[in-house]
Amino acid sequence: KPERIVSGYYISTSALIALGLEEKLVGIEAKAETRPIYSLAAPQLLALPNVGTAKEFDLEGCISLKPDLVILPVRLKDQIETLEDMGITVIGVNPENQELLAEMITMIAQLTGVDGDKELLAYYEEKEKELIEVHADVSHKPRVYLAGNSDLLSTATKKMYQNDLIEAAGGINVANDIEEAYWANISYEQLIQYNPDYIILTPEAKYGIEDVLKNGNLSGL
Repeated sequence: KPERIVSGYYISTSALIALGLEEKLVGIEAKAETRPIYSLAAPQLLALPNVGTAKEFDLEGCISLKPDLVILPVRLKDQIETLEDMGITVIGVNPENQELLAEMITMIAQLTGVDGDKELLAYYEEKEKELIEVHADVSHKPRVYLAGNSDLLSTATKKMYQNDLIEAAGGINVANDIEEAYWANISYEQLIQYNPDYIILTPEAKYGIEDVLKNGNLSGL
């Protein structure tokens, strides 16, 4: 059973909290202070060393924490190989839909020896059913555009977990026709052509609602 865990991905870190494993964390991903779940559920994590992001992972910093389990996004293949070559147990995860999220939670539970995964997944499924029942009798599904943190013209595609959330809530992701990327950059012309019923911004976005409303390129929406 690992006693020193490093999580380089906010989704796996959140899962570790949900499984009651936050006390075993010795390092987490960067920008933890921007995620309200940590200050609400496990504020002690904010004091931990950070190991960077998926784009700029701090391999040496991770190794210096002497972890016996490292959890990283699967796309960090080179870093995963390096850690494995050093004898460190590491798994790559890609929880970008319901099935892959459940797979990640189950894998973490098996590796750490906790038994809360079945209860957690059962709770998740129960809430998902409740959500679907809310719009079961609604015939019109609104078209939704979910914008990214960095830019209004960055959007979640069919490959992203956000797509599953939009569908679970009874909507249609207008960008579900894009399959070759996770976050895709589009043009104003494409956004106007999508003609969404709703544009949704994330709380962490570097811009706000007023910026979108005052954007002359979108006056037709």
